[in-house]
Amino acid sequence: MRWTSTIVALCGIILFRTTVLAEGPRSYHITMEQPAPYYSPVLANVPSGSPVQWDNKTATVHTITHDDCLNQKGCMFDSGAVAPGESFTLSHIKPGTYPYFCRLHPIMRGTIIVKGNKSELRSNPKGSPTS
Repeated sequence: MRWTSTIVALCGIILFRTTVLAEGPRSYHITMEQPAPYYSPVLANVPSGSPVQWDNKTATVHTITHDDCLNQKGCMFDSGAVAPGESFTLSHIKPGTYPYFCRLHPIMRGTIIVKGNKSELRSNPKGSPTS
């Protein structure tokens, strides 16, 4: 009876650990801050499948707006107003390069590069575009 309880407890620990590990990819965080560069990091290499979260650490409202929202070539994201202390998260971003800016403060600019697999991330260690 004692062995049975021990085995059941160990199985529960193993199942719990497996569940915790299988939750999914971690979020990639970008901070909105002052002074420049405003978005930190300015250039972010993100693995495909990882959510990207922008945290507004400033005292003013900002947006995270894909450049193509201005020219109507395929707006991929536009956060709307992100208040101080709030955040904006994108999930399921397909691989590609996405320059973005703040609609309220156009000097604020950044780029996320979503890579399709880990080998693509390693081939570009400094964070500059490969194409």
